[in-house]
Formats: sequence, structure tokens, C-alpha cells
Amino acid sequence: MLEQHQNTLGTWIPLMDFALKKGVSLSTLRRHIKAKKLTYKIEDGRYLLWDNEEENVEKEPESNELKIRLATLTNNLQKAQEEIAELKTLIALYEEKILLHRLDH
Repeated sequence: MLEQHQNTLGTWIPLMDFALKKGVSLSTLRRHIKAKKLTYKIEDGRYLLWDNEEENVEKEPESNELKIRLATLTNNLQKAQEEIAELKTLIALYEEKILLHRLDH
């Protein structure tokens, strides 16, 4: 999506710089490039993105949202690990019971 920007204020900047400035991941930018949502050009094998203040990029979830999601997932993982430990204990008890039953007969 190569366009002329003679009348618009802005600059071409490398993909990584654009990601840092806009606060989005490289994978998000690559998806936007593929979907032709961003103005870009390829120069010497590198993607350059047109940077002006008007161009909006769909941002990643906010840091607090990510922290809440991480805490929820961590809590769910801990509960699952506890449940697995209880199930292993039950299996060991049943296996012991079966072994004792076989030895008695």
C-alpha cells in the first residue's frame, strides 16, 4: 500500500520503532499490514510504516487487563494442580486397595 504523502505531515519509520511508539506488538502490526489497514512501503527488504498522528492502530489490551487475565489464569492453574494432586491420591488409594484385595484372595 504505497502512497504519496507530499501534503501530509509525517515520516516513514521502521516497523519496530512504530510498534514501540504506538504501544502495539509486531504481530499486531503485521496483521494490520496484511489486512491493508496501515500505509507501508518496503525499502531494502524492510517494512517502513507511515507515521502520522491521525492513523489509529488497534491497541493491545491494557496492562491492567493483562494483569487481571494473568491472575485469573494463575488462580485457575493452581486450582487445577490441586485437583490433580487429590485425584492422584485417590488413584493411589484405590490401587493399594485393589492390590490388598488380590493378595487376600
